[in-house]
Amino acid sequence: MLTNRQKMYYAMCRFGSTILLNVVLVATFWMYTNQVELDPILNGVGNAVGKLVIGISSVVFGYLSDSLSSSKARLGRRKLFIWTGAPILAFSFVMLFTPQFFIPDGGQTIKFIWLLAWNATFHLFYGYLLIPFQSWMPEITTEEERVQVSGLQNTVNLIGSAVGSGFVLIMSGFISKDPEGITGTAGTYLLIFALAFAVIEILFFLPALLKIKEKKIVHEKRKMFEEMKVALRNRNYMIWVGSFTILNVGVTLLTALLIDFLEKVLGVVSAMQKFLFGVSMFLVIIVSFIFWTRFSKRYGKKWSLIFSFSFLLLWMPLTPLVGRIPGIPPIVQGYVFGIVALFGMSSAYLFPYAILADFADADERKTAKNRSGMYTGFKSLPFNIAQAAGFILAGFLRGWSKERILGYAGDGFVGNWIDNVGETINIGLLWLGPIVTIFLFLAIPIIWQGDFDPFMKDEMVKKTSIFKQIFNKNNSK
Repeated sequence: MLTNRQKMYYAMCRFGSTILLNVVLVATFWMYTNQVELDPILNGVGNAVGKLVIGISSVVFGYLSDSLSSSKARLGRRKLFIWTGAPILAFSFVMLFTPQFFIPDGGQTIKFIWLLAWNATFHLFYGYLLIPFQSWMPEITTEEERVQVSGLQNTVNLIGSAVGSGFVLIMSGFISKDPEGITGTAGTYLLIFALAFAVIEILFFLPALLKIKEKKIVHEKRKMFEEMKVALRNRNYMIWVGSFTILNVGVTLLTALLIDFLEKVLGVVSAMQKFLFGVSMFLVIIVSFIFWTRFSKRYGKKWSLIFSFSFLLLWMPLTPLVGRIPGIPPIVQGYVFGIVALFGMSSAYLFPYAILADFADADERKTAKNRSGMYTGFKSLPFNIAQAAGFILAGFLRGWSKERILGYAGDGFVGNWIDNVGETINIGLLWLGPIVTIFLFLAIPIIWQGDFDPFMKDEMVKKTSIFKQIFNKNNSK
């Protein structure tokens, strides 16, 4: 249905928006706590509200984009939201990261209101823009080319995530070293990059808007709650939504506290240290995506998720030990932990687009009605409620500190035993891994009950436990 060039046009749309979302996810909590000096609990609440907003808006805009008629929407039933949403999303992103120019001397109330207003606006228009965009995919691709398009999209997302997260790691290093923080020279550079990313986000949508035609669909009067009931009755879809809702609490918690964990536990503080760490993790993600793509072709997406999450169950509880093992430099311990953890967690980022598109396509083949917008939008409501809970929990964990006499210290790293040294440590950061593990433990049994590969023909592979498939010697013959 699409030429190779059009496939690239569609996939590249996610580059700019992914950069923006990654910067917001990784940097907002850190910046407003450490630079804007907003109380961590208020910070968690402000970020949580943004997630609630995107959850609600995703359902509404998914339903609206499904309901529009191609003939009545001059800009297109899906394109309408992209044309209007991209510039507003870009503007709200810039405002979110420039409080130093508008409220430099504000108190806790005005800082909280600023975060609340612009974070909510950003997430409102992220749902407004991306849910119709993602709902467009099943309409312009065939089953045969969908995996390829999903792969291209994941590749673009990977690059966008690397640019966004890498920028945050490097920029946070510069900001931390600047005596004036975001109110000094580093803050000016932050503004310049925010504007650059905003422009990139808008420009990268234009090729698809101009070169890909929408599928002509006649307006069909639908009731939102009736459409939602269809999604609710889809057992496998709801199993996927339920399991990933639980998982999202842990993933959000880990993302929100990532920079604090690097700085305060591992001693990765300078821009160069963060750059090298970020490059290493980027390479790990590339290798991981290649591995999980091949793994899923043999065992399916469901068993790939179960295997990777089971692996993480054994690895994530080790964070209380990371940086504290005598004889090994803390930063080396951090690299080892990060590489293995990211390898396991990468599957959670690789498969959702393909899983969601398969659900929408299977439903349309069964009912002869296109509900891509509802399937894409509805899952965002529980997902973002979970992310809101993750940010609130992050606020409490970030403030969970205590002072002790016997501690670790030395060269800016935690690592050497020193007696009679008063030290304030963040207990929440040390126990970050075990807390995240709780959500993995709850999600795996739910995933086990579902079928995330509706078009997979080998039923025996779908029904046989991944552990039996891998470790059964007869199976390998």
